[in-house]
Amino acid sequence: MQYTENFLTDVYRDLLSVRLFEEKQVEIYALGKVPGHIHSGIGEEATYAGVLATRKEGDYFKISHRPVGAGCILGMPFETMFGELMGKVSGNANGLGGVLHMVSREHGMVGFSGTLGCDIAVADGAALSIQMAGTDNVSYVFYGDGTSSRGPVHEAMNLAAIWKLPVLFVCNNNQFAISTPAGYGVPVSHPGADRAAAYGMPTRIVDGTDALSVYEGAKELVDGIRAGNGPAVLDSTCYRMRGHFEGDQMKYRDAAVTEEWKKKDCIVRMETLLREQGVMTDEQMQAIRAEISGKIDAAVAAAEASPEPTPEDLYRNLYAEQR
Repeated sequence: MQYTENFLTDVYRDLLSVRLFEEKQVEIYALGKVPGHIHSGIGEEATYAGVLATRKEGDYFKISHRPVGAGCILGMPFETMFGELMGKVSGNANGLGGVLHMVSREHGMVGFSGTLGCDIAVADGAALSIQMAGTDNVSYVFYGDGTSSRGPVHEAMNLAAIWKLPVLFVCNNNQFAISTPAGYGVPVSHPGADRAAAYGMPTRIVDGTDALSVYEGAKELVDGIRAGNGPAVLDSTCYRMRGHFEGDQMKYRDAAVTEEWKKKDCIVRMETLLREQGVMTDEQMQAIRAEISGKIDAAVAAAEASPEPTPEDLYRNLYAEQR
């Protein structure tokens, strides 16, 4: 597939934005600035950057807790995300939701639950609204290899298939469900793709360390969904570089295997392609990195300066306000 320089630059910017967000998240957590646990998505950015490069205005997105920084691809401000991450009123839920409750109606983000997979049918609801409106939009939903075995996931897939809803199910196969290897906890090689046939859905298996491979697979499926052909499943194979949460000692996995996966880092692969194709120089890439890092540092500083919610804030937003 042929790509314009602008497209490649945009995908690289998205990849790098998520990576730098995730790295900063780990950094400020280690400094004690983040209440609760975080779940690093370092190494999994290409799945989101590639898939979301197929989006358009009016689409819906149900992202997951890893990498939570993917919200920035959709336009969610760094200030809002770090505000919520750090439990400050500048966050999208005024600091009351935290890392597991990033949501933005403005950007089509329908939110997610800390209990993974239980609410995946919300993506079906968003898709039903698209179908009723008669547009060619898509409802994107991301889930992991471990979540792929949960009953609510299969109920959502079954319903989407029966009603021919415009849903793209994206299985981010990062090899682990907490400490359970996918090969032990899932009876098929590809948790998303190998189960798609049960629902009559088309599917594609892509290399989740290559953003362009992900994009090509996603675009083929999304084009079919927008044409009215119903739901589809994208299975993206990648690797969770860090533990299930920060502090996880990862004694359940082979360090040598992790080192092999690091050689396929999605950022390095994209930078190599940009360099080889003459799209961007090292200096230009470094300038983009510095620009994004500066925005992230400013966002963290703004979050630190923002007040924490008060006990009274717990009672806000419990009921819809009458208009």
